[in-house]
Amino acid sequence: MSPADTQALALIVDDELTNRMILRSLLKKQGYESVEAENGRQAVELYHERQPDIIFMDVMMPEMDGYEATRIIKAEAGNRFVPVIFLTAVTDEESLLACIDAGGDDFLVKPYDQFLLQSKIRAMERIANLNREIQGMYSLIHREQEIAEQVFNNAVQKNNIENPFIRSMIRPAGTFSGDMILSEYSPSRDIHFLLGDFTGHGLSAALGAMPVSEVFRAMTAKGFTPEEILVGINKKLRQFLPVGMFLGVQLVSISHDLESVSVFNCGMPDLLIIDGPTRQIKHHVRSTGLPLGVVDKLDAREIRQTLPLSEGDHLLMYSDGLTEAWSESDEEFGIERLEHAIAEPGEESIFDSILHSLESFCGDREQADDITLIKITTDQGLLPKLQEHEAVAPSSHRPSVDGDWEYVFSLKDQRLRETNPVPLIINHIMEMEAIENERQSLFTVLTELYVNALDHGVLGLDSAMKSDPTGFALYFQEREKRLAELKKGQVTFHLSVEQEEGSRRLLLRVEDSGPGFDHVAREQKPVEQTCLCGRGILLIRDLCDRLEYLGKGNIASVTYSWKTLP
Repeated sequence: MSPADTQALALIVDDELTNRMILRSLLKKQGYESVEAENGRQAVELYHERQPDIIFMDVMMPEMDGYEATRIIKAEAGNRFVPVIFLTAVTDEESLLACIDAGGDDFLVKPYDQFLLQSKIRAMERIANLNREIQGMYSLIHREQEIAEQVFNNAVQKNNIENPFIRSMIRPAGTFSGDMILSEYSPSRDIHFLLGDFTGHGLSAALGAMPVSEVFRAMTAKGFTPEEILVGINKKLRQFLPVGMFLGVQLVSISHDLESVSVFNCGMPDLLIIDGPTRQIKHHVRSTGLPLGVVDKLDAREIRQTLPLSEGDHLLMYSDGLTEAWSESDEEFGIERLEHAIAEPGEESIFDSILHSLESFCGDREQADDITLIKITTDQGLLPKLQEHEAVAPSSHRPSVDGDWEYVFSLKDQRLRETNPVPLIINHIMEMEAIENERQSLFTVLTELYVNALDHGVLGLDSAMKSDPTGFALYFQEREKRLAELKKGQVTFHLSVEQEEGSRRLLLRVEDSGPGFDHVAREQKPVEQTCLCGRGILLIRDLCDRLEYLGKGNIASVTYSWKTLP
């Protein structure tokens, strides 16, 4: 509405011809072209046809009064500002209030005063110009948010695991969610999940997800432990986040044998472990750490809680937006309703039962916070297939030099508590040999050998402790205790790679400072009866060409080979 640039259009709505003629003449002096309606119904029709810049609306008219016509026009105008100035002969407060309640922006008392009309028109023009500027800024912000949302989805959510035994949902309270879900397989086939909840929600919270995703995926792919990943994320957030902003986190690592789960709950609601057949909650895994980004130094080992799993168990992760959702009657959804939905018998899955209960409870109540829900079922189908070592094609990206090399890496004393050597050694092998296709198998072999050397060799732990759920928890408690008290100990890796006809061969020897065991007597027994030959050792035998124990049983020696291109 800017008659200085182009002739603006005014709609005059009055059932009196004389009033229309007077107002038309006054508006012409202000630079306006006019169209006229005799009642509210005609006014609505002319609004559709001509889209006027300003409307002068009489109150009392036949067929449809000014109040009803204004309501219709304002509803259809939406975000477009179309000023409506009511024409009235009365000045009592109730009548004027009714004009404003109907959507009117101002009123003009009959008989019309030219200078008062001019001032009101100029005021409406200023408001219309401001409205256009705001709409332009809003459109720009909306476009930028769409671009940022696309980048966020591609960078953060796109690479998550897609598996029928994983169900998840994020419902943002605004354009962006402050909640995030990350999932990734580690080289050892452990499964890492991260549910994060930034303070607040919207674009500022969503931007914080970018560095978290970067650290989580990079460190998981390189085989770092969940403790190291958690510390890495915290360090990144301390560098990145402004004061007063932090990230609540549930970081979960499900072992590749589906026998255990390590949970790191930092300022989030309880993680629930649910028995599959009975739908009964077996464990509430409560928060034991501060949200990330609060403190500089984080001891992830103190936060970790390791629990046994049975096949068919469900892990339920959720943000506080779920339990703190409100109904139309101002009630909170709460823990009790969540647990009731979980235990509800019937054909519905736990996930669907929770969603239906939430939707029924909230009704049309506007969502105040982001809501996230994840259900993971511990089934063999959850795991990635282990690469068949013999069937793996040789990498086409490998050094042209086939020379031999050796590498020795040793951890001593307190370094055994602080450093995970496996990712470092694997990355060295990848740099030297460029055999990315072999990463998973090599990582599995190195991890199993190192865990055996540390747990059973240096720390002297007995695997038999893990035979039942109580013993399982005690095993990891005792492991942490012995690690904390460790004064002397050593694990040494000796690697050498040799060229053979059509293949390369890795000779790997892992030696620990423990007392060893009678490996000769053990090897004479059937494999199933050998306590040291658990699933991990059986897996090593499947992946490697050879596995044997040397010395007093504290040296494990394996041979691992792969084909090379002609």
